[in-house]
Amino acid sequence: MANIILLNPTDQGGVSGKFLAPRLDELNGKVMGLLNISKNGSDIFLERVEELMLEKFKVADVIHATKPTFARPAPAEMITQLADQCDFVIEGLAD
Repeated sequence: MANIILLNPTDQGGVSGKFLAPRLDELNGKVMGLLNISKNGSDIFLERVEELMLEKFKVADVIHATKPTFARPAPAEMITQLADQCDFVIEGLAD
């Protein structure tokens, strides 16, 4: 009987262990990032999320970013920029 090898198609290689960012105490005065993953409707979804967040919280600024394709993870440079510029990020997934 042959050995079966399972491959993870999402493995990007060279990625260190994952971690969760600490929760924010509040969103007022924070910079919000909106990451559009490039699926149909993501822009409409994120526009509405932005409207609702700005109505409910005193967000200091909003940074918009769009992935080149929904089929792959966001480029490392994009993730780094969002992490450097934003206090929190909402990713828009729609169809």
